[in-house]
Amino acid sequence: MATSLTFKAKPLKTRKSNGVYFLRTSKTDLGEKQFWSIYNTLTEIEATFRTLKTDLNLRPVYHKNDINCEAHIFLGILAYSIVNAIRHPLKQKNIHFDWSNIVRIMNTQKTVTNSMMTQEKEKLFIKTCASPSEK
Repeated sequence: MATSLTFKAKPLKTRKSNGVYFLRTSKTDLGEKQFWSIYNTLTEIEATFRTLKTDLNLRPVYHKNDINCEAHIFLGILAYSIVNAIRHPLKQKNIHFDWSNIVRIMNTQKTVTNSMMTQEKEKLFIKTCASPSEK
């Protein structure tokens, strides 16, 4: 039967690979929650741009004149505006998927178009859509 119990804290062993996650801002009027929210929004925007640049083949940039660079930037901003127009109503319904997951889910929705000739030699098109899942 135990008559006493003693706890002794062990010193933490640190390794050179251990690090600290440090965020810094010049804004002095932000609270922690607001700052964290802004940081997460920035991270979300960067992740969306990475996906869009791959999907739209906007990388690498080989432009040599201002007009092409402006078009490149405009397409990126336009694409992000469309992403935001899709994600905003989803967020209102408490659906917080990132853009790559939304694309993956939307890619399950397919349309198939079959064409055939009638006996009267007219071309007939039949378009069939896949049944959407609950997601």
